[in-house]
Amino acid sequence: METVLAVELDGSRNAIGLVGPDGHVVDTVHVEPVESVPQLWERLEESLEVASRRVVRHSVEVVACGVSIGSGAGELAGASGADLYRDAATLVGHAMASPVFVDDVGRGFTLAERWVGAARGLDNFAAIHLGQRVSGGVVLDGQLLDGALGHAGRVGHMIVKPEGRRCRCGGRGCLDAEASVGSIESRTGRVLSEPSYELMQQVGRMVGRAAASIANLLDVKVVVCGGPVAREYASTLFIAAQDEMHASCQMAFSRGARFTSAKSPEPAGVLGAAAIGWRGLGGDA
Repeated sequence: METVLAVELDGSRNAIGLVGPDGHVVDTVHVEPVESVPQLWERLEESLEVASRRVVRHSVEVVACGVSIGSGAGELAGASGADLYRDAATLVGHAMASPVFVDDVGRGFTLAERWVGAARGLDNFAAIHLGQRVSGGVVLDGQLLDGALGHAGRVGHMIVKPEGRRCRCGGRGCLDAEASVGSIESRTGRVLSEPSYELMQQVGRMVGRAAASIANLLDVKVVVCGGPVAREYASTLFIAAQDEMHASCQMAFSRGARFTSAKSPEPAGVLGAAAIGWRGLGGDA
C-alpha cells in the first residue's frame, strides 16, 4: 500500500505517522518534546529511524513525505525560522529518499478538514486553527490558496479589534493577539482550561468577526474552526462566533454562513502533515 510519511513538528508536540490515501493512519511514532532546534533534529532523526523500521514491518511504500511546521517549532528557531522549512525537508528527505513537501500547520489543518473532516467534499471554505498561535487557510474552487510566497490564509493576522493588544507581528488587534493560547494565558495569568464565561464569549466574538470578514470577502459559506482553544471553549465559543457571523454577514451571498467545528480524527496533527504530502503529489487532500 502506498503511504505518506507525515511529520508534525510543533516544539512540544511532535509526531510521525504513516498515512494512506484514504486517511487511514497505519502507524505513529512519538517524538519527544524538545527545547532547542539542534535537539529537535536529533530527536527527529532518531524517530525517523524507528519509522523506517515500521515501514518494513507494515510492508508499505512511502511515496512522499509531508511536514507540518507549527508555531512551537518556529519559536524555537527564532530569527532562523526561515531555515526551518529547508532543514526539515533536507533531514526528512535524506532519511526516507522520497519527495518532501513542507507547509504551515494551519494550512495542513485546512487540507485535512477537506480530506477527512468537517469540510469534506466542499470546494469553497475557510479554516481557523486556534492553537498556541492562530493559523488557517482558505480553499476556493477546490484549491488551497497559496499566494505569492505560499503564505495565503494567515487568518491570525486579520484585525478584529482595532487598538487592541500588540501582536507579535508588530500590529495591534490581530486575531492571534486576541484568541491564541499564548495571548489568552498571557493576559489572564491563567491556564487555558480555566476561563471565565465572559472570556469564552469574548474570544468567540473575535473569532466570529474574522470568520464573517472571510465570508464577506471570499464568498464562502462555511468556516471550520479547531485547535486547543476551540476544544476547551467548546459550545460557548461556537455560539458566540456564529452569532457574530449572523450579525455581520448581511450580503445576499454571505447571509447564512456557517461556523462549524473541526472533525478530523486524531491524530489530527499527523493527518494535517499527511494532507500536505498527498497534496504535493497532486492528490485529493
